[in-house]
Amino acid sequence: MEALMNVSYQALSDENSETYLIKKAINGDAESFTELMKIYKTYLYKIAFSYVKDEQKALDILQECVYRALLNIEKLKKPKFFKTWITKILINVSINYIQKESKIVYLENGVPEKPQHSSLHIEDKLDLYDAIDCLREDYKTVIVLKYFNDLSINEISSIMELPINTVKSHLKRAKDELRQILKEGELNE
Repeated sequence: MEALMNVSYQALSDENSETYLIKKAINGDAESFTELMKIYKTYLYKIAFSYVKDEQKALDILQECVYRALLNIEKLKKPKFFKTWITKILINVSINYIQKESKIVYLENGVPEKPQHSSLHIEDKLDLYDAIDCLREDYKTVIVLKYFNDLSINEISSIMELPINTVKSHLKRAKDELRQILKEGELNE
């Protein structure tokens, strides 16, 4: 019983200390902002990686997100919305990065071949990632936040600034489109 009380107190204490850090960061404390980024870096990296599927690109996106957040932290009005706010910044940076990348043309002498010894399981995952990339941005965002970051419909609604029912319909339509893409094998054509 005593251990349970300590855990609850510790969780409450952690939540209060995070809110305290957010308030200090909003007021211009760079060390508090740094501590917040240490807390959220893995969460943010996972989202960035799910967009670009490349470690270095995900780190570039994360760096840009942190930079933009640092420049605009004083605009955050309510500390309880920090996670939503930083996630929105990251999603916008990710989408901008992908759009810029799509405009770049790389000149190479040859196209590397796929290794023949890949397992079917890995190929299925790659097909799924490619299929997710084929979705509209809002559908892709809902899928990434729901299934790659385990966010609730309410959290996704808040991050995307969409009604809950719209998020639900986006999620359903995105899954239907993914099913259709993977069923028809449109990726291999």
